[in-house]
Amino acid sequence: MRLQYTFPHVPELKNLSIIVENRGDITSASISGTHSPWWRFIIKQYFSFHNKAGTLAYRNGGNVYSMYLPPFPSLPHNRMLEAFLSSMLIKRIIPMAVTIGVTTTCQCNCAHCSTLGRSKSRPALSLEEIQRTVRECVELGITNITFTGGEPLIRDDLERCIASVSPDKAVTQVFTNALLLTPERAKSLAASGAYGVQISLDSHDSAEHDCLRGVDGSFTAVENGVRHALDAGLLVGISTYATKQSALRHDIIRLIALCSEWGVNEVTVFDAIEVGGLREQKDAMLERESRQLLLEDCRIANRIYKRKPRVISQSWTNCGKGFSRFIGCLAANWQFHVTAQGDFTPCDFTPLSFGNVRNESIKTLWDKLLSHPAYRKRTLRCRMQDPVFRKRYIDTIPDGAELPYPID
Repeated sequence: MRLQYTFPHVPELKNLSIIVENRGDITSASISGTHSPWWRFIIKQYFSFHNKAGTLAYRNGGNVYSMYLPPFPSLPHNRMLEAFLSSMLIKRIIPMAVTIGVTTTCQCNCAHCSTLGRSKSRPALSLEEIQRTVRECVELGITNITFTGGEPLIRDDLERCIASVSPDKAVTQVFTNALLLTPERAKSLAASGAYGVQISLDSHDSAEHDCLRGVDGSFTAVENGVRHALDAGLLVGISTYATKQSALRHDIIRLIALCSEWGVNEVTVFDAIEVGGLREQKDAMLERESRQLLLEDCRIANRIYKRKPRVISQSWTNCGKGFSRFIGCLAANWQFHVTAQGDFTPCDFTPLSFGNVRNESIKTLWDKLLSHPAYRKRTLRCRMQDPVFRKRYIDTIPDGAELPYPID
């Protein structure tokens, strides 16, 4: 298959045309137009990365290289590539992803919950407010929308939130603990247009997972939820996190083996971050040795299981090597977060507010984020793991303050 990509929405990219030969996986990309060697290098790196990563599924008429990317070829993928090239080549950053909270309610009481301590006194966004937020996000350039919570499946109008996303513009996912992911709900999510579900799994050991979640039977719900989602035709990702102790024990290898047995498409490994329930647990944070062990275990798992499942780690996206040097800290770069009460924050893990979508447009809030001294420049390292950033913006938040705390 021979495909031509053009980029009409960014004036500096209007004369750029990319011809891609696609036979299963991408095989080659040629660039027309007069552009600098740096442009050609970036574009070649983009398609080379996809080739190396390989296809993990086939959806919506295209190859899926990651659940965080729209399928290739597709109109949303074309928009995402345009945003990526604008951010990398023009330095005009267009976000590619957003996570939107739809409720603060959850059945679990997780020891590590990143929203622990955040206010639940204000009402959650209404359906109309969520739909307007979605529309403004898409207009800004977003191509991946993830609905989260609390537990988003608690909302009985979640499918209407999903259906408000045009399939020609973006793909949608739901981040869930799976306690309500019945066969009927999985089919309903798929029918509304959901691309996939991201299910939280804290441990390969059922007793440990249930203990960390504070709910008996939650591990069984994850196992069943994976099966129900796959049967409904949804892509399925497992989201977990790594502490220093779990990395030293090589726990991730056992968790990935389990996910392979279940038929999971992708596993995402986040770093433990000093926020929410982990704010006072400095001994749980990854250090040099544990991070290197985690990176090596993820590399081994990708080699052993050959994309069944694909394994992505935050430690890799922040390592500054290979294609990851184009990723780095996602906040004010690839994505932003909107809480269930409308607060606009740099990411899910950053308890800092730049305003509220009830009062200002998404574009105004995005521009405000990009103009702030802490976010004007891309950084490879996660800001929430940077001692200098934390000392300036996180440690100064007063005890007992309502979160997220105003950045000003």
